[in-house]
Amino acid sequence: MTWEITVFGYVAAVAAMLVLEVVARLPGSTTPTAGDCFAWVMRHPAGRVLVILSWWWVGWHFLAR
Repeated sequence: MTWEITVFGYVAAVAAMLVLEVVARLPGSTTPTAGDCFAWVMRHPAGRVLVILSWWWVGWHFLAR
């Protein structure tokens, strides 16, 4: 049961991100796109470190075997 809840959580998070991206790309929308958010985070040195640590975490948990 726990495995199914975890998978559902990841699927829900990805679905929410896709919906937000579609909403952000609608004409006249004030919602920033994922690229705009990523560019804003990368402007700050602490944000760059956070992005590197996030990629490390993803690689460690999902890509390493």
